[in-house]
Amino acid sequence: MTTQLNSTLPERQPKRALMFSIRLTEAEQDEIDALAKRLNLPSSFMARHFILEAVKHHKSQFMQEAAIEA
Repeated sequence: MTTQLNSTLPERQPKRALMFSIRLTEAEQDEIDALAKRLNLPSSFMARHFILEAVKHHKSQFMQEAAIEA
C-alpha cells in the first residue's frame, strides 16, 4: 500500500529581484535543507514557501477576527 503525499507546494515562480535575509541556527538550516532535499527542491524555495504560507494564514485570521468585530 502506498501513501499519497498531498503537497501544498506551489508551482515554481519567476525569479525575484528582492532579497530577504534571516538568521538561522545550523540545526534550523539543516532541517530546511533535509526537507528540501527529500522534495527535490531548493532550500530557498522551501523557506520562501513556508514564510508566505504563514503570512497567508495569519492574514486570514486577522480578516476573520475583523469580520467578527464588525
